[in-house]
Amino acid sequence: MATVEIVRGIAGKDRSGKARANLFSVGWFSKDKSKRDHREAEVDIPLGFTAYRSPPSYVGGNSVLVQVWAVGLDGTDARLVGLDPSPSSSSLATSPYSSDGEKFNTLKDDRIKTPSPGYTPGRSFVGRVLETGWEVREEIIKRGEWVYGLYPVNKSGALAEFIIVDRHRIHRVPHPWMPPAAAAPFQVSNPSRFQGGDATPEMDGKKGLTIDELALLPLIGLPAHRAVRSLAELTHTLAKPHSLSSPTGEGSGIQERYHRAMSGVDQEIKEDMSEIGDQRVHIRPRVLILRAHDGPGALALKLLVRSGWSVWAHVPVPFPLPGPKESPDEETLDEKESEKDVRRSTLHAIETRLRDWGAQETGSVIALQKYLSLMRVHFDAVLDTLGGREVWEAGRMLLSQPVHDKSRQDVPAQFTTTVGDIPDRIVATAGDHFRAGVRSLRVGSGKDLNAELQEQMEALPPEIKRSKEKPRAVQYSWVNIVSDVDWDGSDVRDTLFSVLKAALDDKILPHVTCSDFKRPNKGKGVAKRAAMSANLEGGKVIPFENTPSVFKQGGGLEYGGTIVSRIVG
Repeated sequence: MATVEIVRGIAGKDRSGKARANLFSVGWFSKDKSKRDHREAEVDIPLGFTAYRSPPSYVGGNSVLVQVWAVGLDGTDARLVGLDPSPSSSSLATSPYSSDGEKFNTLKDDRIKTPSPGYTPGRSFVGRVLETGWEVREEIIKRGEWVYGLYPVNKSGALAEFIIVDRHRIHRVPHPWMPPAAAAPFQVSNPSRFQGGDATPEMDGKKGLTIDELALLPLIGLPAHRAVRSLAELTHTLAKPHSLSSPTGEGSGIQERYHRAMSGVDQEIKEDMSEIGDQRVHIRPRVLILRAHDGPGALALKLLVRSGWSVWAHVPVPFPLPGPKESPDEETLDEKESEKDVRRSTLHAIETRLRDWGAQETGSVIALQKYLSLMRVHFDAVLDTLGGREVWEAGRMLLSQPVHDKSRQDVPAQFTTTVGDIPDRIVATAGDHFRAGVRSLRVGSGKDLNAELQEQMEALPPEIKRSKEKPRAVQYSWVNIVSDVDWDGSDVRDTLFSVLKAALDDKILPHVTCSDFKRPNKGKGVAKRAAMSANLEGGKVIPFENTPSVFKQGGGLEYGGTIVSRIVG
């Protein structure tokens, strides 16, 4: 049975812990430093493709034997093997991320230990059922059906040809759609609903969900669905559902005010923002999603747009913003300018995709902060997929601004995070849960506002300060990926059903066509940079044997990226 597992330390080190050298290899005599550095970089990858394990031979009563076809990976999987895919600088820094300073380093938190050799990562998967336990009824799962599921964080092991999984963590899915050349033996003539698990409904010219979409759905769908459910009170009170294809509401007006603000025409902005009449009552609830270009944030964006929210998307750009072209009418052969063109096309592709999904505004950290500071834009919710205490403090400050709309004054704002205060700590401690619980009970009263918010209140116009408006209450929720059950008592299987229903009925699907910030090695030329830019089709899907290369710098898991490892097909 083929697997991808940690191989560092199996046979490559001596008793002192130093790497052994191959005395009989040609590279030992080579003086080419670049080749030696290339081999050392390959050795630094902790994972390897192996084929020495035997398939599982025993299936427990509540378990299911699954032949895995594809596995979805994200930054959490990288952290579980002892690597850190997050940027070293904070997302709230005063400058964008530098493309020269980012590393894919070993975790610095001593409380997280690198797993021992033989550990197999991977949590989200899709495949076919080969055998079921004696306690698994046929109306739940039966042999031959397609299923998708999510391993718990403390177990993992999906990067293998065959796995054993508990029945409470999987759900049947319709037969995946495949290209005609590859799917001839699996085609069906009469599509039906997905409860049967043996047929696929038609969706936009393709008959159902693809293997790659099903592999990522559990990984990003479960936290996204639970995060959106934390906004249920605001959705029920303020939102009006509408179609994804033609979003309505305040988008055009907000966009026009944004461009006026960036052009320096602030007199009209002050007049627009001073309106506190009946016009504000009909404005849709507004949410800011951090890292909305991929992962749970992207799926939550689509769910909230479908529910009637006005969504603003934040994208952490991992390079200095290129700015407009200096000479747009002339061709330049300068390598730096060509690299800026690649970055411009990357940002343009991301913005186009987010607006197609229904996002009203997009921006990097600096542009977003300047915009919100100038406009004093009010948000009803912040959905955080970055993590960190500073993100919570900034989000609370943003949400605590007094609101003029009477329909919003009695409805607390909502801050929901899928990561928590310490992103590198995947399995939270009792202290983490205690602090989150206390934070949730305090409900963001005026006594909790920090000095920065008090200074912001003092900077308001005199007419607003004389009104003695109180800061808005802010509720806090943490969608912990370790939790098997959410606030309403729904387990993983129930949530997987809801995610699948949204995918089939409302076309709420993960983004699998390209990798946004998958960067090549330095010094390889502009052509190679362009080839691995965001416009590369299929950049998210890799063969099973190449999966170890994902767990390194530029592998695609940085900045909230996701990857699909295709085992079959």
